[in-house]
Amino acid sequence: MKRFSNIMQTSPDFQKRFEKIKRDVINDPDVKRFLEEHQSEVTNRMIEEDLNILQEYKDQQKHYDGHEFKDCPNFVKGHVPELYIEHNRIKIKYLPCPCKIKHDQEQREAHLITSHHMQRDTLDAKLADIYMDNRERLNVAMKADELCKAIVRGESVKGLYLYGSFGTGKSFILGAIANQLKSKLIPSTIVYLPEFIRTLKNGFKDGSFERKLQVVREANILMLDDIGAEEVTPWVRDEVIGPLLHYRMVQELPTFFSSNFDFKALEHHLAMTRDGSEQTKAARIMERIKSLAEPYELVGENYRDD
Repeated sequence: MKRFSNIMQTSPDFQKRFEKIKRDVINDPDVKRFLEEHQSEVTNRMIEEDLNILQEYKDQQKHYDGHEFKDCPNFVKGHVPELYIEHNRIKIKYLPCPCKIKHDQEQREAHLITSHHMQRDTLDAKLADIYMDNRERLNVAMKADELCKAIVRGESVKGLYLYGSFGTGKSFILGAIANQLKSKLIPSTIVYLPEFIRTLKNGFKDGSFERKLQVVREANILMLDDIGAEEVTPWVRDEVIGPLLHYRMVQELPTFFSSNFDFKALEHHLAMTRDGSEQTKAARIMERIKSLAEPYELVGENYRDD
């Protein structure tokens, strides 16, 4: 087999094509800048031997133009090439592109909110988007922001128990708190309680009941949406809600709630089962809720009609 140098010597056409490629490559602005910055080290032989490296560098985008990770045009997706010299050879390495850094950050943040049966608009909520058309709503927004800052500082806090009529934005505010914490890389779990309880019941069939309950019970920060909308049975109250809240109370884990009921109405709801009224058990659960969260009423129109 002929050596490459012999092929070049015996093939004038090949030599011309090679020289043209070489000119195109070394005249590329970015390649030219690199060669000028390293002119004391680079030899013509190095350029010829590593022309393929210079070509690889030339044919890629070196300067970030704001593109998304999925649109990255480079050979190694999400990375930008960089030339360097080692042992008298020109080499190339790939560094993370800003598009990849941003993408990886978004991927990490996406897992900071664990949701169970929540609507997308709730999960996308922001504190800045809360309607503040009355003093009560402004107070809630200010308190939510204050609690988020305290959690970020690592302080022990009592959560919020948001109650009010349908559509006043209780779930939205829970989602906004979760997103505010996510922006500070603090994980949280937000659960639509009625549907979650139905999921737990199905967990008896596949053996997942305890695992599902544990994930929610031990969440770093928990938001129970629409407590009081679930069908109350002794099992739901005494085997799910009661132990879950007791664990969080003992461990002093931040817990937030939303409900259509105020404390008194929720206690009545929890007391009434098919077995009759059980005031003592309902009162015990209410004491746990009161130890975990402060009540705030949300008043106003039904914003879901907008």
